[in-house]
Amino acid sequence: MRRLGLILAGSLIATSACAPTLPINAELPVQAENPVSADPAAEYANALAGPGAPYREGYVGEGDNRIHYVEAGEGPTVLFVHGFPSFWYVWRDQMEALRHCRRVIAIDALGAGLSAKPKAEEAYRVEILARRLHTLIGELAPGEKIMLVGHDWGGALAWSYVQSDASRVERLAVFSAPSYNLLLDLLANDPEQRAASSYMPKLLEIDRQTASTTAFAQSFFDLAYQRMLDTDVLDAREGELFKDALHREGALYAGIQWYKANIPAFDNLDPASAYWPKAGTRTDVPVLLVRGAQDRTFVQRMEFDALDEATDLTTLTIDGVGHWTPFQEPFASNEALAEFILGQGRTCR
Repeated sequence: MRRLGLILAGSLIATSACAPTLPINAELPVQAENPVSADPAAEYANALAGPGAPYREGYVGEGDNRIHYVEAGEGPTVLFVHGFPSFWYVWRDQMEALRHCRRVIAIDALGAGLSAKPKAEEAYRVEILARRLHTLIGELAPGEKIMLVGHDWGGALAWSYVQSDASRVERLAVFSAPSYNLLLDLLANDPEQRAASSYMPKLLEIDRQTASTTAFAQSFFDLAYQRMLDTDVLDAREGELFKDALHREGALYAGIQWYKANIPAFDNLDPASAYWPKAGTRTDVPVLLVRGAQDRTFVQRMEFDALDEATDLTTLTIDGVGHWTPFQEPFASNEALAEFILGQGRTCR
């Protein structure tokens, strides 16, 4: 993938009315890897990378706990978590930039790609997803503190997870997303943010049958990816990979369940009872927040309010791009990540 720019109006979570039932360090069961056929996106990533076939895939858990991942490189681990509606391949640019000096791993988040797609809505609650992420890190990088990177849904989940337990994370980079608690505050108190997030209630009205139709998947593809094909941001094969991911059985409704499990009606939003992990939670690990200057998914004050969410926060605004910053402007995104992870002026090459 050369550059991936998404044109969606926005797609992030809002709030959970459910209190966590288990501590974040309550490990989910990890079982044997699943004998599943090879991922065509990993095969194409290897074709683009050239000799050596650096990308390899694997699975953690099975059944409703199965998480598919693709990795490359060696060294300290950088773990990537994507947003909606997508799958691991959206991080290929960043993986290519870092794989020469880091072990880079991108997962298919629960419900996406080749990962499990539980039917139970509770499986997509933010505290359950955070516990799953905790288990995954322990399995993929045992005894190691990793660098965690997230975008959109993946960014909000990663930030909330680190606020709940930073024992397995050394640094956190978030693209185009607030922490979970900050999003609650914005939705509860900022009319402009509610207007920007007006697509969320519409998603809540979609049922499984509607989301399972070919026409529905095609409409999402047309909205998210067709323009990228028309402007040569994606090549034809990449377009097929994203179309296949959206058409995969159960994938779109599983993504919508992230919303259904965590977003009540805005009029019923009570941050005091919905915060997770808890009100006033900050993180002490260094955090990089990157956003596009033309991002309309979140109000501009999000960047300033984020200063209260971390004791060590670096912010970067990239001109000329919107919500899907790492895909619309991979060069600037890769440079920011490399500086944050490796130090100023350093690259993996």
